Order: sequence, then structure tokens, then C-alpha cells
Amino acid sequence: MRSLLKISSIVSIWVMATIFLLFGSIALFSRISNTKELNSLLTSSSNNIFESPDYAVSVPSRILSAVKASDARPVLVENFLQENGSPMTGYGKTFIAAADKYDLDWRLLPAIAFQESTLGKNTIFGSFNAFGWGVLDNSTVGMSFVSWDEAIFTVAKGLREDYYNSGLTTPETINPRYASDKNWNVKVKHAMDELSN
Repeated sequence: MRSLLKISSIVSIWVMATIFLLFGSIALFSRISNTKELNSLLTSSSNNIFESPDYAVSVPSRILSAVKASDARPVLVENFLQENGSPMTGYGKTFIAAADKYDLDWRLLPAIAFQESTLGKNTIFGSFNAFGWGVLDNSTVGMSFVSWDEAIFTVAKGLREDYYNSGLTTPETINPRYASDKNWNVKVKHAMDELSN
């Protein structure tokens, strides 16, 4: 009879402990699953938000805003390219690398490409000149490049040497030398603002 009582006590303790752990686990899981940020990270924990623009779109803005702005720039440019159906999609990091190398506003190159060619959609076939670089007034022909990489870095270098080094660092000051359209700067600034939001 005593052994039966001992077994009964052990079983009761085991059942109570199991129930406690079960309810504790359910409560914890329920709390975690209601946290969107954590849920979003858990479902794709092996993804790097800077490697995958598709993943970055699904990450709540609170998470992205918690990331340093300089780190979020490739994602922001990549999303801008992707949202606008650009053939330069996949070059977000390249835009940032060129801007950093030549110490330019990171939004300027994609904004100019947006204004000049709708981010590369309206270029002379095979020219890779999304920037209207080297196009003279009343002409549709400018420089040609062998790749988007070459175009991005060449234009970044030219902006540094021909504009920034002369104190022309904003769309307003760049406009008179870069484009004959007097409203060019307004359109470029609008694209820069889109990149920032």
C-alpha cells in the first residue's frame, strides 16, 4: 500500500509539473507569436536584410529604423530600384559603394538616374547610360558604358571631380551645368526625398 501511495504521489507531482510547463510554454509562445518584429525575424532568421530586398520589405519599419541609416542605404536604394521596375535592380550596393568612394550624397546618383532615364528604363540600347551623362543639348546620344557598374562609378567620379570639387553639391547648384531643364533640380530632389522615406 505504501509503494502505491509513493507512486501516486510521484505521478501527481509529474502531472502537475507537466501541466505547469505546458501552460508556461503556451503562454510564452503566445507572447512571442504576437510580437510582429520577433515573428518576422524568426521566420527568416537566416536572411540578412541587406542581402535580400524582398526580405527588407517584409521587415517592420521599426526594425529598419533601429538599424543605422548608413547600413540601411543599400536596402533603401534597392527597394527604390525594384519598386520602379528598374533594369538596375540588384545594384543598390553598387550605388552606395560609388557614393561612399567619391563622398557623394547617397541619394544623388539614383535620383539623377530616375530623372534622366526612369532608372535605366529609357536609355539607348546597350549604352548603360541611365544618367544622361555626356548628352549635349538637343542630342539624344551621350556616353556609352559596358555595364551598370562602370556607368555608376564613372558618373560618381565625374560628379565628384566636375561638380562637388567646384562646390556644386546640391541639385539646385548642379542643375545649370548638368541639365538645360530649369526644373531638373526639383525632379531630382523629389526622387531623393522618395529614397529617404
